[in-house]
Amino acid sequence: MTSDELLAQHELDEATEQLYWEGDALERTGNLREAAVRFRVVADLRLGDAALRLARVLLALGEHAEAKGWCGLAVLDGFPEAVELIRDNSEERQRFLEHAARVMVGAPTFDWLPASVPSGRIEPADVRARTAALRTLDRRYGGIACHSAVLTHLARVEPYIVVGDTALWTAVAEVHELAGWTAFDSGQPGAALPHFSRALTLARQAENEALIASVLTRAGRMFLHHNAPDDALKAFQLGSVAEHNSWADRRELSDPSLAVAALTTKVDAYDGHRLRARVLALIALARNHLALGDLAAASERGVEAVVEARVLRSARAQDQLRWLDQEARAAGASVLVEQISARSARRG
Repeated sequence: MTSDELLAQHELDEATEQLYWEGDALERTGNLREAAVRFRVVADLRLGDAALRLARVLLALGEHAEAKGWCGLAVLDGFPEAVELIRDNSEERQRFLEHAARVMVGAPTFDWLPASVPSGRIEPADVRARTAALRTLDRRYGGIACHSAVLTHLARVEPYIVVGDTALWTAVAEVHELAGWTAFDSGQPGAALPHFSRALTLARQAENEALIASVLTRAGRMFLHHNAPDDALKAFQLGSVAEHNSWADRRELSDPSLAVAALTTKVDAYDGHRLRARVLALIALARNHLALGDLAAASERGVEAVVEARVLRSARAQDQLRWLDQEARAAGASVLVEQISARSARRG
């Protein structure tokens, strides 16, 4: 090889290496489409682990067919771990759906925690106001326009879940939901699932069935978009159950008899580790019995709620008991009114 040929080869190798490291930097900053462009050039030359890196990026982008081809080349280039990539992608969806199923029956408290505990506090209303502004940007301009800003917002507010309450858990869950949705809309479905999973955990911690339903519906739409209809159907079905539970918990119901059936099932499913959820379901059950004119059943369930709420410190439960008291007085359920009044006197 002549000196000119050696020089040309050296310059080609340098340019290729530069593309590889550009791809690496782009992947780390979340710009997966541009990372794929760089890795594709290097992988075409069969250099290093570029085929493996490209396959991983393509899976995160939801480009499963092309990723599978590059996985095959990566194996030929001496990277047998590429065999696991395709399998892992499907397993990620399965793990998400298994997590969602656990959430539906009462998942453990937190399955992750932020690395540090913040000082001071943050107002849920402020979190939600910023989230609403970012959601408006997403709807108007698309996920790519605001995904980075959503992640910045999330990094600032997420640590406060360790010192938060129901309102803050809900607010941060909504940020995770938006982060997952904008990741999907940015062409990064692989990055969306961890956000959806954490949104479900926080929504369950807050006993927010409507938010659980929303997250599962969004995940289902993402699965459907990326040609996984069976997994999409499972997510939609779980979301439908959560939506039904949310509907059954509303203060005013068009069909209290259906609500009674749904709430009775919920009450029976809750154990001592989910006292607040059980008390809220009992109160909702009592109120729907009142709506049906069954004062005996309303009093039985309402008194049960009052007794179990003695060790519960929850403003939401207190509000629900106040509404139950108002409705019990209007319906003439004197036994229930006396029990609620006695509780209020003791708290006094």
